[in-house]
Amino acid sequence: MSICKIGIKSKVFAKKVLIRIADNHPLILLANLLPWEEMYDLILPDLKKTAKGNWRVGRKLKVRIHLGVYVLQQVMNLTDRKMEYAVKDNAAYQLFCGKELVKKWHCPDHTKIEEFRSRLTPETQRKLANLMVTNGVKLGIADASALDIDSTVQEANMTYPTDGKMLKKLGMICSKVSAALKKRFLCDKAALEVNVKEISSKANHYFFLPKKTSSEDKAKALKDLWESVSEPVKQIVNVCIALSEEEVQSLLWNIKKAMTQLIELGESYLSAAKKFIDTQRSKKGKRLSFHLSEVFCCTKGKVHKKYEFGRAFQLGRIIGNFLFVIPCTDVVMEDSKSFAGILSEHEKLFGKEILNSVSTDTNYYSEENVKLSKEKKIRKIGIQRARHITDRGDLTVEDRKMLYNRRAGIEPLIGHAKQGGQLGRSRMKSDQTILASGYSSILGFNLRQTIRAIMLNKAQDLVV
Repeated sequence: MSICKIGIKSKVFAKKVLIRIADNHPLILLANLLPWEEMYDLILPDLKKTAKGNWRVGRKLKVRIHLGVYVLQQVMNLTDRKMEYAVKDNAAYQLFCGKELVKKWHCPDHTKIEEFRSRLTPETQRKLANLMVTNGVKLGIADASALDIDSTVQEANMTYPTDGKMLKKLGMICSKVSAALKKRFLCDKAALEVNVKEISSKANHYFFLPKKTSSEDKAKALKDLWESVSEPVKQIVNVCIALSEEEVQSLLWNIKKAMTQLIELGESYLSAAKKFIDTQRSKKGKRLSFHLSEVFCCTKGKVHKKYEFGRAFQLGRIIGNFLFVIPCTDVVMEDSKSFAGILSEHEKLFGKEILNSVSTDTNYYSEENVKLSKEKKIRKIGIQRARHITDRGDLTVEDRKMLYNRRAGIEPLIGHAKQGGQLGRSRMKSDQTILASGYSSILGFNLRQTIRAIMLNKAQDLVV
């Protein structure tokens, strides 16, 4: 083997480089198969909702650029900054986002990428995700005659909600508000005193107790932490309530947010924590997070994850391995009660009497759901029954085995949707943006499935 060292000592200079993107590039094929006009019609009402109501004033928003960046971001699962860098550096990304189609094309700044996405409501992002499924059916790479149903939990962007962590967090919120009020107003400093060092010391003492510590000693350490936090919370809440509207409005937005958390949640959480310390039982409806309200605790029997904190999503899978999602009207979204909504969404997307077979796990079983399936004229109903419920023999042994095995195939698809998006754990920090990130994860998954299908068909055409 010979060796060439040309360029080793040379410097690199900025130059124009001509890059040719092939016609069969996956993003070029995807861009030509997406229903851009339907997508535009879906997002237009959201774009017209501005703060002052006059969306015609100001610089024109080049929707084709921003919509292309939004779609590409869901496919690649990139942050806003990484998305900006990627579009600037990748010629295929630029063509997908409308270069050579839009006059005076430019790459949006990462702040504008976030601003455009924030203008889309969660419901709009859900409709976009489901639009990719109907588009797959139109392209012939999906078939809506078979439906498999399952649910999953999206973890919220929050820490594990132990009482020790929550009490320490409450103490830090008190300290933050106290420091801002001392700096902004001439308040009684004694009423605003928060001993952060004492709170942290007692919290660390509780966190690092030996594993063999008795329940009584743990309860005593937690009670000491509760006592160090409770008095400052009550004092500062009283001071905050006494402030006038003008004084509150003069504070920074983050201080006002902390004050709201303190006033609305501080004393109620202290009461719930005190009940747990005294009785070792959690109060029903106990707060799990100070910055999120749409969160519930569930147990799915996973070995590595006993408890999960977030919201549930109900998903349907059709032939072609595309997923659609129904509206999350509740954080829990119980399986048996969501079955009717999934069938209704299927009819809305694909039409009536299209569905020939449906399969679910045992959590969806109820006589009402079986009866509803028959009313919908579904020939093969694979709603699994628990062992103690007698099977009526509506299916043959072969059909039952086929439907049960087919339903199991939705599990890895949910795993792929979680891995390639924020359906596993969201990066967002508010209830609505977390919900939207779950919907957009389904959008990204369906787009990747579209790319995979068209590339597979392209390869098969080349073989033929």
